[in-house]
Amino acid sequence: MEFKEFLVQKYNLGDSFAKDYVGRFNGIDNKGIYKGENEMTQSLIVAVEKEFPNSKNHYLLALERYIEFQKEAKKQ
Repeated sequence: MEFKEFLVQKYNLGDSFAKDYVGRFNGIDNKGIYKGENEMTQSLIVAVEKEFPNSKNHYLLALERYIEFQKEAKKQ
């Protein structure tokens, strides 16, 4: 299952919203902020907030849900 599918199924998001989450996570990943952590650490939160200061926590939520997605994928 892809991250977008996970968001649609788990959180009942529409396609457009799910794409927004994927885009935000890709932005975090492309900037090298996310390095495969399996939990939200304080340093990870600070790095995201520093890079995306006006995001109103949208990037943090996208990252939090991606980490949740990774945990679910490992269970299967």
